[in-house]
Amino acid sequence: MSEMRAELHSLVDQLPEDQVVPVLALVRENVLSSRRRERAVASLARVRERMRGVTGVDEELDRLREGSRG
Repeated sequence: MSEMRAELHSLVDQLPEDQVVPVLALVRENVLSSRRRERAVASLARVRERMRGVTGVDEELDRLREGSRG
């Protein structure tokens, strides 16, 4: 176990029981957020690979960005 993980375990062990729940919720949300971010990056990489060599993509994306969003 890394030194930081050992410290985290030690700190959690020192918390009063009623404070464990909110800390656990923060850690869970961080893990979920990290997984969502990893999936988004992977999806963007797949899209980029599919679009490789396609002409006009950058111009079309610029047109869509500048156009109406409503």
